[in-house]
Amino acid sequence: MTPRGRTAYRHFFEPSDLKRIIEHPGQIRHAGWDLTTRDHGRIVNGEYLEVANAERKRIRVYEDGSILVRVSGDEEYLSWGQSTDTFDKVPRLNTLSLIEFTLNFCKLCSRLVELMEPRPGEVNLRVEIKNAFFGDAKLFLIPQPVSSWAFTATDDRHWAPEASMERRLSVSVERLRVSPNAVAYMLLRQIFYWFGVEKDEIPYTSLALDGSRVVDESLIINSRSS
Repeated sequence: MTPRGRTAYRHFFEPSDLKRIIEHPGQIRHAGWDLTTRDHGRIVNGEYLEVANAERKRIRVYEDGSILVRVSGDEEYLSWGQSTDTFDKVPRLNTLSLIEFTLNFCKLCSRLVELMEPRPGEVNLRVEIKNAFFGDAKLFLIPQPVSSWAFTATDDRHWAPEASMERRLSVSVERLRVSPNAVAYMLLRQIFYWFGVEKDEIPYTSLALDGSRVVDESLIINSRSS
């Protein structure tokens, strides 16, 4: 996430709410795909604050308001539920992991924009996937709840069309603050489109009272991981 316009975090390199938030980014449910690293925030090269959990999760926050969150796409995180050998041959994304992670990311961003001065009117969100091709394998997803028969038995595989992708989305800060679940859906829509999936096929989503589609936390909380 990067803010549009000039802004900065208050008291960036001092003990503050910013450091506390990235150390305790929150979660939708216990033992889900959240951004918790159990790490202590540290200043790196006088440029950014960082917390990390090996190569599985990494959060970097810059003084200008930018935040970078990086997670592994393999069986350690976004493709959870497979052995290393299986993933190397048949690299299937865990749909629930992808969706829950995206929602947790948007919720974290909605908290961080509160600490910016002045508060920007809009932010740019960017999603990037790297190394989706490796050897003879290609990353793919199945647009079904992971606890369903269809997820484990169907051949409805949607393959990554390229080895890498980048998509951008501009949203108002007010929209992000009020409904990070709607923003998460908008970001996921870009990912699923890339895999060739129609927007109505994205699982763990529902219609909100205002008619917008959102990531539905209740569907995540009541789901099984695999």
